[in-house]
Amino acid sequence: MGIVAICQFGICNAIFRIDDANLAVRIEQLRTRMAMYPSLIISQVALEPFLVMLFWERASHSELLAWLGMMYVIHSVEMIQLFRRRDELQTVDQCRWWNKHFTIFALLVGAMWGMAVVLFFPDDLAYQSLLICVMVGLVAGGVTMNPVHPPALYAYLLGILIPMIGRIAMENDALHWLLIAMLLLFSVVIVMAGRELNKTFMLSLNQRFENSDLLKKVSEQKKALEQAHRRLELVNAALQDDSTKLELLVQDRTLELRQRTDEIEIIKQTTILALSSLAETRDNETGNHIQRTQNYVYSLATRLRDHSRFKSYLTIENIELLYKLAPLHDIGKVGIPDRILLKPGKLTPEEFEIMKTHAALGGNAIAAAESRLNVKSAFLQVAREIALGHHEKWDGSGYPLGLSGDDIPIPARLMALADVYDALISRRVYKEAMRHEDVVDIIVEGRGKHFDPDIVDAFIAIQYEFVEIAEKYSDLAAAPESRLAA
Repeated sequence: MGIVAICQFGICNAIFRIDDANLAVRIEQLRTRMAMYPSLIISQVALEPFLVMLFWERASHSELLAWLGMMYVIHSVEMIQLFRRRDELQTVDQCRWWNKHFTIFALLVGAMWGMAVVLFFPDDLAYQSLLICVMVGLVAGGVTMNPVHPPALYAYLLGILIPMIGRIAMENDALHWLLIAMLLLFSVVIVMAGRELNKTFMLSLNQRFENSDLLKKVSEQKKALEQAHRRLELVNAALQDDSTKLELLVQDRTLELRQRTDEIEIIKQTTILALSSLAETRDNETGNHIQRTQNYVYSLATRLRDHSRFKSYLTIENIELLYKLAPLHDIGKVGIPDRILLKPGKLTPEEFEIMKTHAALGGNAIAAAESRLNVKSAFLQVAREIALGHHEKWDGSGYPLGLSGDDIPIPARLMALADVYDALISRRVYKEAMRHEDVVDIIVEGRGKHFDPDIVDAFIAIQYEFVEIAEKYSDLAAAPESRLAA
C-alpha cells in the first residue's frame, strides 16, 4: 500500500497529470510505452540469470535463486496484466490505471535490482566495480529505452540507485565515498538526458497532432467538393432526355462549380492568411512585414519575368502564386519554443541552431500535407519551397539543406532577398533600422555569395520600388518585434 500511495499521490500525479484536456497526448505516450513494454520485460528476464551466474560462486545460492524467482513472479504479473488489459486505454481512468501500473512495477523491478546490490555486494573490489557497472548500465539503458513515461523512468532509477548508494556508503572509506559522488553525478546527468529525450518526443508528438488536425480539415474540404461533383454527375445523367432542362441544369451546375472553384480559392487564401497570422501571433510580428515581403517578391518576379534564366518559370500565374504564398515563409516558427522565439536579446549558439530549424519545420509540415493528400499540387510545392529554402544561400552556406546555385528553387531565392531586405530596414528590439542605402550595399556585397547575382541586379534596377513598398506598409505601431530573418 505504501508503494501504491507514493505512486498515486507522488511521482504519478506530480509529473504525469492526466485529465480530459491532455487525454489524447497521454494516450499516445502510454500506448508507446505499452508497445515497448514486452521488449523491456524480455531484456530484464535475459539479464537476471546473467547476474545470478556472475555471482554464483560469491553469494548464497538460495538467496540468488530466491531473488531470481521473485523477479520472474513480478514479470509474470506484468505480462498477465498487459495481455488482460492491453485494449483498455481510452478513458482518463484507464490511463491513470496504466500510469500507476507502469510506475509501480518500474519501482518494484528497480528496487529488486537495488536489493541485489545489497544482498550480493562482494568483498572483492573488482567484483564490486563489476556489480556497480551492471547497475549503471541498467539505469542508462532504462533511460534511453523509455523516454516516453517519466514516472516509470524516475521510479526505476530511484529503485536501483538508492539501495546501491546506501550499500556502498556502508563501506565508509574514501574510495567508496568517491564512487558515491560519481554515482550522484551520473544520476543528475542521466535524469537530464531523460528529460531532453522526453521533450524531443513530446515536441514530435504535438507536431504530429497539429499536422493531423490541419490535414483533417483539408481532407474534409476535398471530400465535400468530391461529393458535390458526384451529385452533379447524377443529376446530369437523370436529365439527359430533356435537352432544354439539361442545358439549364448544366448552366446552373456550371455556375455552382464556378462558385465552388471561387470558394476553394477563397479557402486557399483564408488558409494562407490563417497560417501566417498564426506565425505572426507566435512571433509578435506585425502583418505589415507580410505585406512588405510579398510585394517585394512580386516586384522582383515581375522585373525578372523576361530574363532568359527565369522566363520559363515566372509566368503570370506563377508570379501571382508567389505573391499569395510569400506570407507562409516563416510558418515553421510555430514550432519554435517561446523562450527562443520571443527572447529580446541575442541568441546563444545553441538557441540559434534551434531557431534555424523553423525552415525545416515549415517545409516538412507542408510536405506532410502533400504526402497525405497524394496529389501533385503547384500550390503546395511553391509553399514548401518558400518555407524550406528561404534561408539557403547561393554559395551553399545556408540552411537547412545547404543548397547552392540553381539547385535552390526560384521562389526561395526571391524570398531570400526580400526577407533579408525587410529584416535590415526594420527596427528590432535588438537593433535599429538601417538606411536603405546601407542595406543596398550589404545586398550588393552578398551578390554571388548569399544571393543569385541576377536577382541582385534586378533588385538594384527597381530598388526604389522597394523604398515605396516599405513606406506604404511601414510599421506605425510601436509593438515589440522578434527576430524575422534568423
